[in-house]
Amino acid sequence: NGISAVILYKIDRLSRNTDDYSQLRILLKRYGVSIKSTSENIEDTPVGRFMENTMANIAQFDNDVRAERCSNGMREAMREGRYVWGAPVGFSNGATYNGKPTIAPNETAPLVRKAFESVAAGLYATEDARRQMNKEGLQTPSGKPISKQYFPKMLRNKVYAGWIEKFGERHKGKFEPIVDD
Repeated sequence: NGISAVILYKIDRLSRNTDDYSQLRILLKRYGVSIKSTSENIEDTPVGRFMENTMANIAQFDNDVRAERCSNGMREAMREGRYVWGAPVGFSNGATYNGKPTIAPNETAPLVRKAFESVAAGLYATEDARRQMNKEGLQTPSGKPISKQYFPKMLRNKVYAGWIEKFGERHKGKFEPIVDD
């Protein structure tokens, strides 16, 4: 369609994964489209291709280091008893423990507790309990009814009893649980 080049600010704006970058470069080359950078000098020479590959590798390295730091930070938070992921139904993000983020029960916590208690006491089968809790107003943070798929997972989620299970580890949370063990 008359396109002869893709113009980028930097190589890492196209991809931060060397395999993906290589595949995109091969595909574009097949169609006669070159990659140009406004801030990096990419030449179609052995040295230029080497530098292009080096820049793509540096982008992936940077991305991998950031991911590792993020993962390590989540592990450390978990070991401190802080829940730093998206809050499950009945909890809200935004609470703090020692000045750092965690979760706390919100206005839907009593309905979550009622759901656990009604199933545990045998008052309702799981699906009947879900329907009843939806009638009583239990919903996702976006305002949707609790789905058939989510409800059984919710009832098995240890976070409601104050436990965090991630990365193959289990730690007691430093937040108020909704139900007891």
